Amino acid sequence: MKTIYLIITSLLLCGTYVTAGEDDYYLAGKKSGSASPEERKAAVAFLVKGLDEAKSGLRGQILAYLQDFASADFDAENRSALVNHLSKPNSPHYGDLVRLAGYLNIGREELFRQYQTPELPVKRKWNLALALARMGEKKPLNYCLEKVKKASLDNNIVGYVLPDLLYTRQKAAVGYCVELLYSDEKQCRSANPDSPEAIPCAYRIIELLAPVILDFPVKVDPAIGLESDNYPETLQLVRDWLKAHPDYTIENSRF
Repeated sequence: MKTIYLIITSLLLCGTYVTAGEDDYYLAGKKSGSASPEERKAAVAFLVKGLDEAKSGLRGQILAYLQDFASADFDAENRSALVNHLSKPNSPHYGDLVRLAGYLNIGREELFRQYQTPELPVKRKWNLALALARMGEKKPLNYCLEKVKKASLDNNIVGYVLPDLLYTRQKAAVGYCVELLYSDEKQCRSANPDSPEAIPCAYRIIELLAPVILDFPVKVDPAIGLESDNYPETLQLVRDWLKAHPDYTIENSRF
């Protein structure tokens, strides 16, 4: 029985493509893990091609799968195809495509052209700014930071906005999240749905920082979150480590 890799490769090499289904894209997306470099590149090619064919909901899932692959898995042809998609700002899940481009450092000129367009929808400008910030552009990064710093620290900021800042992998953005780690404000909800008591947002921020800073002193399971027998002690451990390592290294090899 042929593997998904052989099926994908044979279709691509023959210059043909049949409309794939949700299960096909799921199997290709799973290749981002322990598959060989050849399998991963074939899977990326299959997924990128799928953006031309897939309906709206499935297109969003394909982009999510692509975000799981390493930058090295995208060859020149697939990068070029993604840049071509950037010229269609009204396409479904365009924000996810923009962030993928920022991660891959492609399409800078097109993203800048759109970013400088007057009266952009707020969400579109935000995504464009994030992608350009990921590429190292200072003005878009400052735009994002200024927006966030005007907001009060609460559950929504921690749950939706700080992950956006950390996506940029820029020291100023990560550093601002580190600053917030020293706040003891109880403005966030517990991950335990049975606990109505508010908790310090710093506990949630630990979960966000753990995968972004190399050698972070606390390991966090993405599926579970922060697990600790003594949360105040864990928070103090992280604070002490950050004070002792102000030149921490940011992990920038993944989305």
